Amino acid sequence: MAPVTPPDPLPPDENVGPTFLAVSGVLIAFIVITSSLRIFVRSSLGALGLDDYTMVVVAALCVARFALQVVQVNKYGNGRHRWYISPDDYMNNNMLGWYAQVILFLSMCLLKVSICLLILRIKKERGLKIFLYALMAGLFITNFGCVVILLAQCRPISAYWTGVGVCWDTKVRIYAIYLTIAYSLLTDVICSLLPLLVIQNVRLPFTTKASLCCLMGLGILATGFGIARAASLGLVTNDLSWVYCIAAIWSNLELFLGVIAANLALSRSIYVYLRYGRRGLSNPGSKWTQYPSRSAYINKTNGDDDAFGAPSEQGRAEGRRNSVPRSESSDLPLRSGIRKTTDFIVLEEALPGQNQRQ
Repeated sequence: MAPVTPPDPLPPDENVGPTFLAVSGVLIAFIVITSSLRIFVRSSLGALGLDDYTMVVVAALCVARFALQVVQVNKYGNGRHRWYISPDDYMNNNMLGWYAQVILFLSMCLLKVSICLLILRIKKERGLKIFLYALMAGLFITNFGCVVILLAQCRPISAYWTGVGVCWDTKVRIYAIYLTIAYSLLTDVICSLLPLLVIQNVRLPFTTKASLCCLMGLGILATGFGIARAASLGLVTNDLSWVYCIAAIWSNLELFLGVIAANLALSRSIYVYLRYGRRGLSNPGSKWTQYPSRSAYINKTNGDDDAFGAPSEQGRAEGRRNSVPRSESSDLPLRSGIRKTTDFIVLEEALPGQNQRQ
């Protein structure tokens, strides 16, 4: 790489790498656990959807990003100022950092897309559908735009970390990242608040709505970390092993917490399924199904479903019109005459001798 004049005096030999790995490692563990439970429960119910498949890809990308970062810290000194690591380690660290950046933009995009696809499964209003598709188009443009810039910025691409070749002005990439972060913050807020609008007219217990609000608050918290990521970036790029490690901490907090929050929307239904099995979610007499949507969005959703699997008003009305009452011990429909006869038999068993007086 091209020589860089060290500052005078040199910054202290600090290392944020261990903190970076500790925070990211805990969050990755939660991602693996919550994603696995999500897919297990949804597949057991035959309710896997495109939002679930997208989240699997996001979780895999998060694990791959974390694996690269482990190598960066443990082998190449990421988290320390460049003046305290060898030139070869600094070069290899930047190479892995380039791949980690590509993964970050892809993951951020697909995470928001997964949330939008989930909302489309439970609310299919035309206006909302158009809005969410436009939102997803913006996500693809901004995030994949950054990926294209990373691929095209240097010729050859390796010049990004070796310094041997021709590269665009660094400001092009940094400003593109700023634009992407700004749009990402907007979509963070929208994706956090939209589920609240979806459930506002759904018959849910107060405690369930409160828990959902807490989950959305976790999404807002991730938005705050996105702001911190933007603030940590600068136009000076001569100490990437230090500056980008700090930026990566905020990036991981934003991305990983977003994935966890999206998966935790299933927390109640996962608990019910693991404790009671399928019957806990389908038994009409169960306390968990006292409210149609109590099981979060565990059920397959269709055109007649409201948010989180609760039947819409139209679906409930059609269900009332089409349903035929049945006795608990028979599959025969109950009609007024049969109901009266059943009552007579119950009285006859309760008062022996009444049959002789009849």
